[in-house]
Amino acid sequence: MGLLEARQPKAKRQRVPLAEATVANPDTPAETYEVKPDKVDLLSTKRDGIQTATVPRKELSVRSKKPKPGERTSKGDGSIVLHGAVYSSSGYALSLTHTHAFVWPYTSTTASPETFVFTLPMPPTRSRLAPLVTPSAASDEPGLVIVMPVSGKIAYWESISSAATFDFIRQQRTGVEDSIPGMYSGEHVTQIVNAEAAGFVLVFSSGRMAYMSVRDPHGRPGITVQYLRSGLGGNALGFFGTIRHALSAAAFRGEIVAARTSYGSKVGERVAVAATSKGRLYSWKVRRSGHHEPLTDSDVREKLVEAVYEADPPASNFPQDSFEVLDFTLVPRGLEQKYISASRLSEALSHEEDSLQHALLLVSFSKQHQSRYSLVEVVIGPEGPRIGTVRPVTSYTSPVQLGAPERPRVYLPRPGLVAFVVFDRAVVVASMVAPPDSPESQLQEDSHIIPPTFEDVVDFRDEESLQVVGSGTEEPAATGYSQEDQRPYRHKTKNPTVVLLLQGVGTVRIAVTDVDRFASDKPPAVTAKSKLEQAVFFGVKGDNPLVFQGRRDLPFSNQEIGNAAIELSHEIVSSKTPFIPNLPASLENNMKSRIAYLDGLIMYLNASKVDLDMRTRWMLLYNAEKMAVATWIWQKHEQFLSERPKGDKKTLISETAVYINENQKTELNQAVGQVDPVRHWFINDVWRLDIFVAWAYQIIKYHFTERLSDEAGINRLVWEAATVNNGALAEARQFRSLHANMYGVDANNVAGGNAIPEPWTATYFITNNLKRLVEFCYQWLERYTGQSQEEAPIDLRLLEAIRHLLPSLTSQYLDSLKEFSTWAAMSEDIQAQERGRAYQQIYQEDVYAKILKLKDFNLWDEAIDLAKEFKAFDSLAEVVVQQFLMLEQSATEGNISDTAAQEKLALAKLKKQKMGRLFDEYDETFAFRAYEVLLESSGVQAVLEFPFDRNGYATKFLRTKPELAKISWINDVEREKDIDHAAETLLDLGLTREQQVWNKKIELSLGKLALLADEAEHGATNSFTNNDGKNGASLEKVDHALEIIKIQDALYTQILPSFQDGLDEPAELEMAIKEHGVLIPKRQKALQTIFSDAMGRLLRHEALEPHTLIDLLTLAALGPGHYDAIGDQFYLALKVAQYGLKGEERTDAERMIWRRCLIRDDWKRVNETNNKGDLDQLATVGETAAYHTLFAVVDEPNMKLSHSTLLAFTATALALPQQPRQASAGCSSAVTLDASTNVFKSYTLHPNSFYRAEVEAAAKNISDPTLAAAAAKVADVGSFLWLDSIANIGKLEPALADVPCENVLGLVIYDLPGRDCAAKASNGELKVGEIERYKTEYIDPIVSILKSHPNTAFALIIEPDSSPISADGYRAGMAYALEQLNLPNVVMYLDAGHGGWLGWNDNLKPGAEELAGAWKAAGEPEQVRGDLTPGEFSSDPDAQYNACQNEKTYVSTFGGYLASAGMPNHAIVDTGRNAVQGMRQEWGNWCNINGAGFGVRPTAETGLELADAFVWVKPGGESDGTSDASAVRYDSFCGKEESFKPSPEAGQWNQKYFEMLLENAKPAF
Repeated sequence: MGLLEARQPKAKRQRVPLAEATVANPDTPAETYEVKPDKVDLLSTKRDGIQTATVPRKELSVRSKKPKPGERTSKGDGSIVLHGAVYSSSGYALSLTHTHAFVWPYTSTTASPETFVFTLPMPPTRSRLAPLVTPSAASDEPGLVIVMPVSGKIAYWESISSAATFDFIRQQRTGVEDSIPGMYSGEHVTQIVNAEAAGFVLVFSSGRMAYMSVRDPHGRPGITVQYLRSGLGGNALGFFGTIRHALSAAAFRGEIVAARTSYGSKVGERVAVAATSKGRLYSWKVRRSGHHEPLTDSDVREKLVEAVYEADPPASNFPQDSFEVLDFTLVPRGLEQKYISASRLSEALSHEEDSLQHALLLVSFSKQHQSRYSLVEVVIGPEGPRIGTVRPVTSYTSPVQLGAPERPRVYLPRPGLVAFVVFDRAVVVASMVAPPDSPESQLQEDSHIIPPTFEDVVDFRDEESLQVVGSGTEEPAATGYSQEDQRPYRHKTKNPTVVLLLQGVGTVRIAVTDVDRFASDKPPAVTAKSKLEQAVFFGVKGDNPLVFQGRRDLPFSNQEIGNAAIELSHEIVSSKTPFIPNLPASLENNMKSRIAYLDGLIMYLNASKVDLDMRTRWMLLYNAEKMAVATWIWQKHEQFLSERPKGDKKTLISETAVYINENQKTELNQAVGQVDPVRHWFINDVWRLDIFVAWAYQIIKYHFTERLSDEAGINRLVWEAATVNNGALAEARQFRSLHANMYGVDANNVAGGNAIPEPWTATYFITNNLKRLVEFCYQWLERYTGQSQEEAPIDLRLLEAIRHLLPSLTSQYLDSLKEFSTWAAMSEDIQAQERGRAYQQIYQEDVYAKILKLKDFNLWDEAIDLAKEFKAFDSLAEVVVQQFLMLEQSATEGNISDTAAQEKLALAKLKKQKMGRLFDEYDETFAFRAYEVLLESSGVQAVLEFPFDRNGYATKFLRTKPELAKISWINDVEREKDIDHAAETLLDLGLTREQQVWNKKIELSLGKLALLADEAEHGATNSFTNNDGKNGASLEKVDHALEIIKIQDALYTQILPSFQDGLDEPAELEMAIKEHGVLIPKRQKALQTIFSDAMGRLLRHEALEPHTLIDLLTLAALGPGHYDAIGDQFYLALKVAQYGLKGEERTDAERMIWRRCLIRDDWKRVNETNNKGDLDQLATVGETAAYHTLFAVVDEPNMKLSHSTLLAFTATALALPQQPRQASAGCSSAVTLDASTNVFKSYTLHPNSFYRAEVEAAAKNISDPTLAAAAAKVADVGSFLWLDSIANIGKLEPALADVPCENVLGLVIYDLPGRDCAAKASNGELKVGEIERYKTEYIDPIVSILKSHPNTAFALIIEPDSSPISADGYRAGMAYALEQLNLPNVVMYLDAGHGGWLGWNDNLKPGAEELAGAWKAAGEPEQVRGDLTPGEFSSDPDAQYNACQNEKTYVSTFGGYLASAGMPNHAIVDTGRNAVQGMRQEWGNWCNINGAGFGVRPTAETGLELADAFVWVKPGGESDGTSDASAVRYDSFCGKEESFKPSPEAGQWNQKYFEMLLENAKPAF
């Protein structure tokens, strides 16, 4: 279906009788409604408005003239149209009311065709029949016959002109009058069927039929009526019998529903065929003279029912007695062979004998409110009736409306390929062609079934005043078929058409645009796109009689409709649809029409309740946005043209259309009139609008660099570019906001990744060139700002306009960055994700820099508004503060008057008040940033004196700044009167932040006084003598810190004499080390470094950490007199450990103190007792450091550390070798490990002494003897020793004491700067950037110890939790560690995370390359064997993105990537706590997993080629982190649902957790 046309021309010439009043109002303008193509096609259009078959119509327009408001369309005065007809042979249409007839040439293309309106010559009745008569030889106008159905009166005029004027000149009228003879009482005429040229067949309500002629044999007017003989009634009264018999027979056989005539084989002959509703068919041969003879009389009801049931199974669900013949049409004859071959109808198409009647029946079955229709071919010949093809109608099921003006009609215009079924408010267009050959279609053909072919429905609005009152057809002329009544003025067409008379509208033409396509190999089909095209291009017309939604669901899936909608939307935007002209007269109107089409598309989809996916919705919205923005740009183009100087008509927009890359626009086709590149772009390339907008900057750049324009020209281009970019993007986003609900999207959420397309307002071209344009505006403004109009070679008004556009242009740029980065964050495209991250970084930089830049152009307030819009508090604070500081500064300049200065100060005060209101609006989020700027610009005094802080943000700000703690506590006292917080601030400063020991002492003392004052104020007793009050814990911390300071001061006093003569600081340090570092072996480089660093800090009066002070006390050589002066140095070290350390850290420190104490003396000499008495021996022992220290510990009356220190002494003493340790502790000779082999097959992982001691202590605390015995066995399992701090390097020497030659000591190197920075529980002591400390204080001492034990084998794990996170300095730190630790007795494994980190498909290769990069940066050390992974297994649902769902797969897969990267790829797997799988809700959860158990014991039997060994790396029982949410080092992962609670700080022993691991161990102990 290609063309719809609705028209009812207004009256141009009206002729009414002068002497007779009329009930119609001829002065009321007739309603005109037209839906037809504009005359814009490149090919010619025929007079009837039907386009040539090869080219579809391009554009539709609407012209409608409706009654005035308040006028009634149904007046009750006889003006309602009761009946109508269309006569394509003459080109006229007729409509009939109770009192008037209207005749007009419906094919006329003029706006007001000549219309004949006249009063009927007979009294008004409820029904009249009035067909037109074929024009006579003497006239071009048709004649008119009027029949009174009940009385039988007839009036005939040879032309409609005479019918309209007979009352003017009665004596000259050429009409004749008569009546139908022989009518029965109660009988009336129901139908008049044209049997051209001057004859009609009359159908009576009784079932009788008659032939009526209105011309005599000589062609003169004359009315004769002869009844047709038939077996329908009896023979009485001629041949119809009694009226009673006739009526009963009609009822039995059904009323005659339709009669049709066709040409006979001879001139002047017609064949008349009639059908009853019950399925009986009759035919006669009728001559012009009225002579006739019956041909057939067949009852085909049973055959019809049987054929329909067989061909259309759903019809069998309807009752048989509901069967009814509604209408029929005769199949056209004389068809071309190509159409006969294409048709699905039988071979009867090729026969033309009078004895063979070929009909297509419209039949129905009905039940309740539903009907089932079919088109049935019936061939009636001498041998009887035969049923041919049955064509079910599946698209329309509404029942026939009782009381409708017209019964359903079926038409099969030539060439017989398309049938039209006309209902009261719908038309079905059904293909009658054979479908493409297939086995299925062949079987259906044998059963007379038509497989599904083209079928569509045109619906009209369901309104009482809108219904079909008449119809007719237009068809192509028969080729080579003689037709005596053909005339040159007959309406001509190339395609079959049905023409409707639609009450309340006019004429509506429904045409097939290319009927030959139905006979092709690819016949047309009803598609989702074709239905959308109907709804869009016809549905947008105002007061359209058509309706496209609500009647029936679209027979397509949501996806099919969505894809069709996207395709159609793109065709509208790019003018690729035939419904849109390529060369419109008005481009603006054309673009507005395209906007209306896009609106119509989404409204239709919404009304049809199509469930579109989100991507489709966004694509449709983006196309609509582009169309709206393009219209705006075109309007701007016309504005630019009007504002440019005379003779200069090249705007930025026209230049863009010309210079845009050829690959980014459609090529002009000058052969068809496409000569204007600007209009051509807006017609064909709007869908590339993002490129067009971005090209604005390219035009400026091109003109500027190539000097194509002078400065004034560049200035105008810059203004136009800023206007277009800002306006286009603003218009797009406003359109998006206003229409988002219509499209079912959230305008504020452009996220969705692949679910929605890339935002066109944030493409690379848009964002990149918008950034350049903004920055070019900066340069342009800076070049000319401040010049006068006389000086400047440009129009300063345009320059000012550019300045005012800059804030909005910046806003659009920042919005584009945000849009893309938000979208890309959810994209599955790796490149999009990377670009999104880059855009996010650029946004973070430019949201500050670009907003701040506005103040340079005196756009202070605009910058503030923009910063508020983007919640850019950094730039907001900077602008707000700098604005009032600038005003205050300018008020102090020497050349300013007092009045002006006062005005500036007053304005500055207003700006400060504004900042105070911003404090109220954005709270401390903004206030703290503002104070940062104020502090940096004007100092702390300006912060303290800011007068408009109504919420105390200054105090809160100072309290968050550790470096301002000294100011903060004074502010607490003086301004806030908050002594408690002042004390808290002082104590925090003194305990954690102060670096100078004397300052620390003062701050702690003042803080202690404040706490004591607070205790006294609250009535606490003895608050100066004990720490039992509310501040007891805080006071105890202070006392401990002061004790440590006291010890440091004592040590400094003891060392002072050795360096006080030094000339400068280096000399003092050298002298102190020389005097007191004599006991440190020269080979112990690490200890020498530690001692030197600690001594330097002591001499600089820095507050020393406990570990550092302990190192000084235990390594320094102090004279014998120090015992009396300051006390025993090791005893003082133990006191520092007591006051400054806790838990395992304290235990480790005490063991180290005792070890250093015990090795201070020569025990070999002490043990030489020969020739010594007891007193002498006791004197010798009494001189040892161990004796002095033990004596001091025991002698201390209030020594709380006695028990723990004695235990540490005992453990250390027992661990000491009976003989002095030799260099080759493990083996008798140096060990050399071959890292190309699996060393775990030759060595057993050593159970290190520290973990053994923890386990043995834990076993003693288990009351269950069975579990305790099992726990004791854990002590014998080999495990790695963690060197996770500089202090813990001290564990290494003791751990080496008991490593036999056949064992390998496992060490975890774990102190990389920024280590595990995301995990608070395990982040390291060295900050990012402290790489030198890492090298000199951590790696170098370890290397020194390993080198001093060449006879021991070491297996090292290098920096776990670092490689996947890629902390800053990773490569530098890793490279240094690997290079220095590359020793012959060492094998190293690099941490590779686990499958939940690097196992993702997109992470495997980059992760392996990062690891290999660190290895290569170290010079590819040969002692690196591969990597470490934890033995975790997962059933994560993201397996489609992560192929490494368990560590077995991960080892193999990641190992392959390592090999590809060129690095050794063998692995060890940590099975220390992996006995139980599937306990984690998320794969990445790591902290104290509840339900875990000890896993497989260390072994080299892994069953995996790339896995060297299963090992225990993480000591089972040591906590991963505290579950106490209030703790400083609390990590949220330790509070997860699957984390064990309660748990202590990281590294501390968790007895309950250890017992759980033991109970869940697999295999069990």
